[in-house]
Amino acid sequence: MRQHTTTEQASLMHKLASMSDDDRDQLITRFWDFVTDGLDVHPGYVERLRARRPHLPDEPTTEQLEAWIELAEIVQDDQFRTALRDHLHRIFGTEQGKLMTSPEMMAHAETQRRLHLEARAALQAGVPADSPQARDIAERMAAHRAEFVAAMTGRHDADKSRRTMIGFDRDRAAEVRARMTGLNLITRYTTLVATINGTPQPDPERAATVQEWLAAALRHDTT
Repeated sequence: MRQHTTTEQASLMHKLASMSDDDRDQLITRFWDFVTDGLDVHPGYVERLRARRPHLPDEPTTEQLEAWIELAEIVQDDQFRTALRDHLHRIFGTEQGKLMTSPEMMAHAETQRRLHLEARAALQAGVPADSPQARDIAERMAAHRAEFVAAMTGRHDADKSRRTMIGFDRDRAAEVRARMTGLNLITRYTTLVATINGTPQPDPERAATVQEWLAAALRHDTT
C-alpha cells in the first residue's frame, strides 16, 4: 500500500476529520459489503462483523485521527480487502465453518469470552493460581471448552480439554498467531477501531498471561 507524504497525510487528516458521520459510516459499510459478499454463513454472524465500526468523537485526539486515517486507507485498499474476504470465505467455506457462525456457537463463544474476562479480573486482583477461586474458574473454562469442541465435532473429551489448557505455551502460541495471516488482518482492523472508539484493544500478551494463570491453576488441581 502506498505511503502518503507529510503534505498528503495532513490533507487527508483534514478531509477525514471533516467528513460527516454518515460519510464515515458509508465508507465502512462499503468495506463490509465487499468483504462479506457471497459469504454463506448465518446472517447473525455477518451482522456481528458489520457492527465492528469506528465512532470518531467530536473532539478526537491526534492518536484517534491517525488511527482513522490508517483505517480509512486499509478499508479502501484492494489488497487488504481482498485478503480479508478470501480469509473469511476460506474459513467459513466448509460445513464446520458455517456451524461456527450459528447462534449456538456464538453463544458458546460469548460464554468463553466471559470466562476469560472473569479469569483476567481475578488475575489482576492478585488471586493466586493455587487458590480455590482460580481452580474453580479454570475448571469451568476447561469444561466449557470441552463442550465447545463437542458441539463442533460430536466428541466430548474433558480430559483432553484440561491437558490442552495445562500445556499452553506462550511462545508457541505467538508463533502460531504470527502465521495466521487472516487473523492478523482482523486484529489490525479491530485494533484501529478500538483506538478510534477509545475502547480496549486486542492484547495477545495479556491474554497469554491469563492462559498461563489458568494452566497453573489446573496443574495445582492435579497435585
